[in-house]
Amino acid sequence: MKAYINPFKISNILFLVFVFSGCESYLKENNPSEVTTDFLYTTADGLQAAVNGLYTIERAQFDDSESSPTVLIYGDGGTDLDFNRAADATVTRYDLVTNLATRSTISGWWQKFYRIIERSNSIITFGEQADIDADDKKAILRNAYIYRAYAYFWLVRKYDNIWLNTEPTTYENISGRTFTPAAQADVYEQIIADLDKALEYYGTDWTVVQGQFNQGVARLLRAEVALWQKDYQTAAAQATKIISEGPFALEATENVWAKDRRRNTKEGMYVIQWDEFSPGGGGDHRFARAFTAQYRSVPGCISSPEFGGYGWARLHPNPYFLSLFDKKYDKRYNAWFQHFYLYNDPTYDFSKLSYKFGDTLRVNQNSWTKGDNMYRSMNVGTKKYWDWEKEPLASESYNNIYIYRYPLVLFIAAEAYMHLEPDNVKALSYINQIRQNRILSTSPNQLLTTLNEDILLEEYARELGLEGHRWFLLKRMGKLVERVQKYGGVSEFLGVKATSTYYQCRTNIKPYHVRWPIPQSELDAMGSSFPQNEGYLQ
Repeated sequence: MKAYINPFKISNILFLVFVFSGCESYLKENNPSEVTTDFLYTTADGLQAAVNGLYTIERAQFDDSESSPTVLIYGDGGTDLDFNRAADATVTRYDLVTNLATRSTISGWWQKFYRIIERSNSIITFGEQADIDADDKKAILRNAYIYRAYAYFWLVRKYDNIWLNTEPTTYENISGRTFTPAAQADVYEQIIADLDKALEYYGTDWTVVQGQFNQGVARLLRAEVALWQKDYQTAAAQATKIISEGPFALEATENVWAKDRRRNTKEGMYVIQWDEFSPGGGGDHRFARAFTAQYRSVPGCISSPEFGGYGWARLHPNPYFLSLFDKKYDKRYNAWFQHFYLYNDPTYDFSKLSYKFGDTLRVNQNSWTKGDNMYRSMNVGTKKYWDWEKEPLASESYNNIYIYRYPLVLFIAAEAYMHLEPDNVKALSYINQIRQNRILSTSPNQLLTTLNEDILLEEYARELGLEGHRWFLLKRMGKLVERVQKYGGVSEFLGVKATSTYYQCRTNIKPYHVRWPIPQSELDAMGSSFPQNEGYLQ
């Protein structure tokens, strides 16, 4: 067994060498640190360092300076479940005046994933040729194969028309390229080939190292790809293999969003790490404050971990989403969301007021509990991204973030069998595993007895809402426009009517919004051979 190489302790030198590895003159230079492109592409340590760079690229999008637009996407912005107040809401409100192709939210994701693809192409091409131990090669390259598939899968679902390339960029091919949209069938063929190769390289290895891909993630992606292609047999086979052979399991409802920041639970299939003492730790992000109400602005209130600490009130569950929970029996309703706030400032003078220290905030008690201010200070907080360990007034957070949780596998299995078997016995068994865990046994409706697409959508929402899966799910089922028009945003909450901007998504969304525009900066770089997606400003 070879010594484990920490997959995140990559030096700046290694990363810069990797970035500029296509330059011919650079290839010929002598590097005084002995870190060369030959080292990166021909040795196990070099290839591992190059793979580390892929995780670095992804994680950088969550870092403090970048994470506001990232919050919108991982918070299910622009779906039937969310209400957002700020940040780059032009994208999630489907703004019809702004040129969305120029927005950083749109371009940031394209650029991130194509950086990952470019690096993966080099790692795979040169790594397969490298004369290194066969087991080391498989352990390293399977990460790159998953990353390339992961990137292309995200891009093709979000933009529809993308450029497909598996060749590394070198000085020989960097100029003179023609950029044209690939056939989606070709993109999916490449995604499947990459995932199948990764699975071949995993063999029987189900090891989970938090912060890294693993066999479970590879099979989950392969199952999701199958659902997009309506290949329900493959989706079912991959999901059930994870369920029967993988190390993952449901956690107790109250333990899923662990208060120790780590989120490295039995449900964690892929969890991006920030804890400074974990592999890949360090840095900070804005997720905790984005999903926390600004209750601290109300006179008589101060920031408290009990209510999420320092909040910006950027994105919240909307009334439709909250209506899906049985408040009496569903443990998630209170364990995962904050529905009320208390006057909690012991130094505040309540003597002349109708409310006192310890009372619950009510609408219209003061200027911060009325009108638009109420939407900022009293909206429902999402504990899924809270950081209970940070100081109450600290705006930075270091808690880890789930990208894939095990319940998604159970939903994939349920959906696949719903299409394969008319009696839905197997499908219901997977859904009910989740419900038995999340809903009190005293509930007369703890277990489902029937299942269809609409019921499935509600179950997906209750468990995975505001975790970044909803937009893709609605698009795949052909329901994005319909459901955003019906439920998106918020028009009234706690009896207070919202401004039109808060439900603008309902009136703005058009059929062409089921895909994002190609970023204008990328169109400018690719030239006239690559067209803008239909419906968007040219």
